[in-house]
Amino acid sequence: MARLEVVKQLAENATRPIADYMHQPVEDAAIAPEPIRVPEVTDLFVWFEDTLSRQRDGSRRGAAGLPESLLPWPQDGAATMQVIDRRYAEGHLHLLAAVRLRVNGKFGERIAALYTAALSVGTVAWIGTGSQYERAWNDLYTSTNGEGA
Repeated sequence: MARLEVVKQLAENATRPIADYMHQPVEDAAIAPEPIRVPEVTDLFVWFEDTLSRQRDGSRRGAAGLPESLLPWPQDGAATMQVIDRRYAEGHLHLLAAVRLRVNGKFGERIAALYTAALSVGTVAWIGTGSQYERAWNDLYTSTNGEGA
């Protein structure tokens, strides 16, 4: 098909009234796509960037983690998020350098809330899920330190 014919056909289809399309037979209507399944329980592995060493205008700004009191707990009060393990920034009692969270259901909102909470105190959250992040967590904390929360 020549380029001019394709452009002409596109123009005709684009200017056709919508009502012309409403009564077209649909062959694949019986085949519904499978719903996206969200795992019931997902572990989030979160590392907070050490922004204390960054300098802006000659003054230090940022944090080496996130204060534990700023972890974004769900507002509905349901037990949809649980701290499995936490690692504090060196020299601080309640400042997280890393945290492993177990989240029930959809975890997208939890990830967004963690990013926002970290940015509010001047740090950056690096969040991952899956077996490669679990291996990294275990390599960093379990094998050398041997301690949990």
